[in-house]
Amino acid sequence: MDYFKNQLDQWADWQAAIASPTVFEALIQQIYRSENEPFKTPEAVADDFAAVFSVGSTQIAIFPPMSVTDQTRNRYQTEKFSLGRLARLQVTAPILLHAGFIFDQYQFYYVIYRPLIGLSLAEFINTAEPLAKSTVGRQIGTALKQLNTEVANFNQVDAAVLADQADWSDLGPAFATERQAYLLAHPVEMTHFVHGQLTGENIIVTAGKVGFQQFQTAVAAPAETELVPLVLQAFKGAPDCLAGLQETLKLPDLVTSLLIGLLWRADGPAQIRQLITTGQVTIATLTACLAQLVTTESED
Repeated sequence: MDYFKNQLDQWADWQAAIASPTVFEALIQQIYRSENEPFKTPEAVADDFAAVFSVGSTQIAIFPPMSVTDQTRNRYQTEKFSLGRLARLQVTAPILLHAGFIFDQYQFYYVIYRPLIGLSLAEFINTAEPLAKSTVGRQIGTALKQLNTEVANFNQVDAAVLADQADWSDLGPAFATERQAYLLAHPVEMTHFVHGQLTGENIIVTAGKVGFQQFQTAVAAPAETELVPLVLQAFKGAPDCLAGLQETLKLPDLVTSLLIGLLWRADGPAQIRQLITTGQVTIATLTACLAQLVTTESED
């Protein structure tokens, strides 16, 4: 019996389907039955790749069939590995309950987990007092010391190749060459576990601690790359969080670490263009921009 009835011929079909719990309800009910989990009417949770639904006190992420995208198995394995790794490290994250696949009209990979309960960092920053923000910054720094440790290859993503393939020429005809020279002069380890998308929505402030969620795009990469979304997006406008982070990580030069992180990210050109919107970019102008940003946040 096919529990999933919709036809999926292309990515647009999947995007249309994931917004509707009704489309997935019979499939989810069968999955929960097979895993001996209590079923309740699913409620959609926003996600740009998987079909994610709250089912009672749990959540399920159903990954698109491989006929729609070749990223499915890699993202499924990455999420499964990451949640298991964080549990072993005792870093706060959703608790993995089940992972597997179901043969239906399509083969669907899924993970079922108990989600984090709390405020997103974005929500927390809007209302928290300065002392609470600096405390959260320290907690994030402590968690990153455990999270961003060395790890063996766990997926098929080569962060160095993706970064080198990015369109660095968009920043000016000489920038790609300047980037290569800078990275040669500042070698880093490519084998650290990196969440990669620690934005204000993927950091959850729970009772007395912080946790991380959404690990589908985690990768082995330089630890410096983790700082980019954290400082530039999640902490933007919250100097107390940044001060707390620095108090814990004790980075000798935050600007250099941020610069290295930007240069080793596949979305580096886009991130840099958000900082310097027009004209050619050089390492010197980018460094000055980052220094100004960090100084302004620290003095606010």
